[in-house]
Amino acid sequence: MTSLAQRLARPEILALAPFDLGDRAVDPDAIRLDANESPFGPLSGGSVAVGVNRYPEPQPARLRAAMAALYGVEAGQFLVTRGGDDAIDLLCRTFLRGGEDKVAVTSPSFSAYAHFAALQGAGVLDIPLRQDFDLEEARVIEAVGGDPSVRLLFLCTPNNPTGTPVDPQAILRIADALPHVMILADEAYLEFSKTPSLAAEAVARDNLLVLKTLSKAFALAGARVGGLVGPAETLEVIARAMPPYPLPTLSIAAALEALQPARRAIHRRRIDELLAERERIAPLIARSPFVARVYPSAGNFLFLETADTAALAARLAAAGVRVRYRPQAAPGGIRLTIGTAAENDSALAAFGVPVERAKPRRAEIARDTKETRIALALDLDRAEPRQIDTGIPYYDHMLDQVAAHGGFSLILSCEGDLEIDPHHSIEDVAIALGQGLRQALGDKRGIGRFGFALPMDETQAQVLIDLSGRPYARFDGQFEASHIGDYPTEMTPHVFRSLADSLGAAIHVTVDGDNDHHKVEACFKCFGRALRQALAIEGKGDVLPSTKGML
Repeated sequence: MTSLAQRLARPEILALAPFDLGDRAVDPDAIRLDANESPFGPLSGGSVAVGVNRYPEPQPARLRAAMAALYGVEAGQFLVTRGGDDAIDLLCRTFLRGGEDKVAVTSPSFSAYAHFAALQGAGVLDIPLRQDFDLEEARVIEAVGGDPSVRLLFLCTPNNPTGTPVDPQAILRIADALPHVMILADEAYLEFSKTPSLAAEAVARDNLLVLKTLSKAFALAGARVGGLVGPAETLEVIARAMPPYPLPTLSIAAALEALQPARRAIHRRRIDELLAERERIAPLIARSPFVARVYPSAGNFLFLETADTAALAARLAAAGVRVRYRPQAAPGGIRLTIGTAAENDSALAAFGVPVERAKPRRAEIARDTKETRIALALDLDRAEPRQIDTGIPYYDHMLDQVAAHGGFSLILSCEGDLEIDPHHSIEDVAIALGQGLRQALGDKRGIGRFGFALPMDETQAQVLIDLSGRPYARFDGQFEASHIGDYPTEMTPHVFRSLADSLGAAIHVTVDGDNDHHKVEACFKCFGRALRQALAIEGKGDVLPSTKGML
């Protein structure tokens, strides 16, 4: 017997197949490489649950301006939406009439295009990609130009699920040839490719829009924040199809935090890390007995053709590794999201390609107070990159000395109340650095633990360090100058005390000399050298340097 809902629902709704989202049940132990999410958590330094008692702005002005600036357009040329899916739905609701109009898609591509068109009762003109998944622009122009009912054309660049890049000039030539059709360039994955954005072109053309999202590169898939780039007059028409308060306050706050200038360097490093992992994984997974082909990818994922897919699926399920199956795109098609190095190694093992690698010693810290906003990323086993901006040039130079002589990568940004004085910024950065070092050290197995002394011209400095887990700071030395540049010399002992407290280390500093610049610099350099010695992996690399059995 049919239900009342089935009897009353529109035929277009009943004809729709549910979205193929795979198994999205909450499993904290699953390795989720199925939905092209960022494997990293959002860069948030505090609570965002403020102001939820009020309705949000229909188009949050600060967020709209921040996202527009991110993509190089004016605020009026960007429309904030609930993720990329909402933008696609808005276009279909705005431009498609049921039973009369069509949307054109190039398959295989993102299934939401056809879904939202069908939701409106519109038809779908399917234009298959070439066998290698490249876009054939002449075929697209011919097919769409020959069907006057097509009002929308969706082009995914790079394509999902195949990862194939699309030449932006080809999209522009298609737009020139089809002036009567609204064209969407979906750039959801563009941050992971070398292809330039079409945002600047979209604002100058009345038949081209660009889709953007913070879900992938900015680790905000759960917040659902995206938008459209295009002429202000076009976006004003599309906005009429939106609900009154489309974005939750929490999503707006999370997006604004993620887009802080202090966070940008960390997002760039994350993208670089995922790209490096993508290049590492591709040739390794090609060795799998289950993999017939690995396609080149410009996204944060790989597309694979597999053999004996049922047996592979059983192995992946047993290992708790989730992937997205796309047999409609290619025989045994699987889309594998690039995760963290550890997650990727687990996936490789499930594919029958075990990889032995040392556990990475990395950390990310987002620390926000009323006085400072700090973002920090470090990698104890890489010497580069080093990128430091505290707003205090001499302090930047000293921290760079610590990282350079410590032999580790450090990306650090701080926005502080320098209009008052540098105290809060210097102190909070030292606290964040100590927290990051402590986090990256993990269980401290294999480290040298101790270290270092050095001369610098007429100055000599000694830093004794013990990564014991017990904080203690001692500083012996005096400075005659009150400042070196904007850096107050009296903060030097305070820096090492803050480091000792947050790192959980005993740090003894002794410095003597005539030149205060040399003396301060010698302290920081010597601390870096002491860290290099203490952080270094010795011997087997699994021995805990303590008779207590813990540090």
